[in-house]
Amino acid sequence: MNPMVRKELNLRMRERRGWILPSLYLVILAAVITLAYYLTALEGRGFEVRQVQGSEVGIAMFLTAAYAQMGILLLLAPIFSAGALTIEKEQRTMAGLLTSLLSPFQIWWGKFAASLLFVLLLIVSGLPMLSVSFAFGGIGPWEVFMATITTVIALGSLSAIGLYWSSVFRRSVHATAVTYATIIALTLVTFIVFIIYVAARHNADSWQSFAWYVKGPLYLNPVFFLTMSFAPARELYPEWIRCLGVFVCLGLLATGMSLWNLRRGGEVV
Repeated sequence: MNPMVRKELNLRMRERRGWILPSLYLVILAAVITLAYYLTALEGRGFEVRQVQGSEVGIAMFLTAAYAQMGILLLLAPIFSAGALTIEKEQRTMAGLLTSLLSPFQIWWGKFAASLLFVLLLIVSGLPMLSVSFAFGGIGPWEVFMATITTVIALGSLSAIGLYWSSVFRRSVHATAVTYATIIALTLVTFIVFIIYVAARHNADSWQSFAWYVKGPLYLNPVFFLTMSFAPARELYPEWIRCLGVFVCLGLLATGMSLWNLRRGGEVV
């Protein structure tokens, strides 16, 4: 095993947040799913009584759990990645790492793998929550698989971006703040830009009628990426595939720039 991965995992699991964050994550996710169940299953207690099908409850619970999981992990991802390299600079141990037998890629991979593995721990621990909808119907293993793999890919790319900002700044607070700003730009700003363009142009009647450059900003949006994963398998192309390509390119670009910064830091040392 890469010694950086072992070191980072040992440090993370020995910290208090190593068990506090997963516990809070599961409590919040369970509360959101329970709320979705009551809001859907108890629908019809008003003036108009309507019979609610079990599949409706299952789909509502699954969608709520998937979006809630993505939202929570988007808030937690910068905590694990943005401070991975800056903490070495703050503790003045970065020079020792760069002059060790580890290559810049091994250093980067150790930090990236440790941060992503902790996120994967949260995702795997939340799988039973997503699978609760099986009991009501309307959702199968394919939907859970696609939602999970899409979340992993999106968070992997965002973790790589967080590591890039960590390689740029010297303080964890600055790297974390810029990483959160990047996530906000990818999730909220891209959606606002799309809405503004749609409001200005009233000649488009359906999603297919929009030009690719109009939908382009949404391909950077992790929530939109997750939404496209709910499509049937034969309809994943082109939207989900395009989002996949965009996020893979973002991750590779951030990885390349992070390695360049690490090599540059080694030349300074």
